[in-house]
Parts: sequence; structure tokens; C-alpha cells
Amino acid sequence: MPAYLFQIELPVFTMEMMTIVPEHRLHINKLFAEGKMLSYSLSINRDMIWCVINAEEEQEAMEQVIAFPLYTHFVDVTCTQLMFHNTLPASLPGIFLN
Repeated sequence: MPAYLFQIELPVFTMEMMTIVPEHRLHINKLFAEGKMLSYSLSINRDMIWCVINAEEEQEAMEQVIAFPLYTHFVDVTCTQLMFHNTLPASLPGIFLN
């Protein structure tokens, strides 16, 4: 399945935006649980978001971003289809034989 990298520019963080953050985080966590979101990063000064989304087509990926609760506050959104997206695999705990 293709992956799409989104770079999202945010305005100066406001109290209004802060009230939306819990709903936004729940939405992002849901996308992770469904396997639709591969990564999500926020810059330290809260002005940029980068995320990688699994989708069959760019339109489908964009629809997922439009559904973000903070979407109405986004200043700019750019989308790039990725050839591949590698991440460090989650390691399983070691097995101890007693």
C-alpha cells in the first residue's frame, strides 16, 4: 500500500487550539490502531506536524488529514507520495526460560 508524507504548517498555538488537542490525539491514536497512520511528529515549537499515512490513493490520504480535529487551524498542507517508509521495528521482549 502506498504511503504519503504530510508536512503541515500550524499557526501560533492558541488556547482554542489547546482545547481541541485531546480530541485530536484520540483521532490520531485511532488512525494508528487502524494501521492508517505510520508516524506522527510535532516540532518543539508546535509550528509543524509531519505524518506518514497509508492509503491506496493520495485523495484517500488527504481525506484522512481533512478529518483531523485541528484541520481548520492548518496554515499549509503539502503531500508527497513515498517510495517507501522505513521505521525501527518494535522489538518484542526477550523470552526467559525458567
